[in-house]
Order: sequence, then structure tokens, then C-alpha cells
Amino acid sequence: MRSFIDKTLKPVLIVGGLGTALAGVDAFAPRFAVENVQNLEWVPDHTIFVQHWGIMVSLMGFFMIAAAFRKSWRTPILLYSLIEKAFMVFLVFSNLSESFSRGFLAPASMDAVIVLWSIGYFMTRRGENP
Repeated sequence: MRSFIDKTLKPVLIVGGLGTALAGVDAFAPRFAVENVQNLEWVPDHTIFVQHWGIMVSLMGFFMIAAAFRKSWRTPILLYSLIEKAFMVFLVFSNLSESFSRGFLAPASMDAVIVLWSIGYFMTRRGENP
């Protein structure tokens, strides 16, 4: 498993980071993102939450890309990413009966893959100094 993780490290961080960074649309074009990406009804009262979520997730994506090239960033970025993405997957799948969760199925699926890969990453690095 270690060789698989090592071979896929940069591609997973770069591609997963790019996918994660796409949430920046929510930060800079919140109405467009909510209506066209998440397929939800736009609620102007939620603008600040949508934008804040968008920038936080987008920055996570950029940091994942940076961690592909900066070894010292990998442990903290992947740990934070693992926790954040696992919680997103939990939220979406625990709310599948609600119509609002459908707009998040694609990102939650990508996040689930990254969570499983991250668990593999940490399992192959047990006992190493970060």
C-alpha cells in the first residue's frame, strides 16, 4: 500500500486540491454557486455563511496543492483535510433524505475518496516523525 500512496501522492493532492479549491466560486459568486452548482434556492440572508464556507474550503484546496510540493506541510494539511472532509461526508450522507443534500453529492463523493486515501497515507506513515 505504501508504494500506491507514494505514487499517487502528488496527483491526489493536486487534483483533489483543485476540486476543493473550486469552492471559491461560493466565496466570490455566492448566488451563482448556490443556484447553479449546489442547485439550491438562493437565500440572501445566508450570503455571509456561503462566502465564508467558500473561502475556507477553497483555501484548503490551495493548501493541499502546496502540500504536494512542500513535504513539511503534508501532515498538518492532510490531518486538517481528513477531519474537514470526513465531517462533510458525514453531513451529506446523514442528510440524504433532505433535498438540500443532493447539491453536495459530487463534492462529498470526492471528499470520501480523499478521506480513504488520507487514512491510507497516515497508516503507511505510522511511527515516522512528521
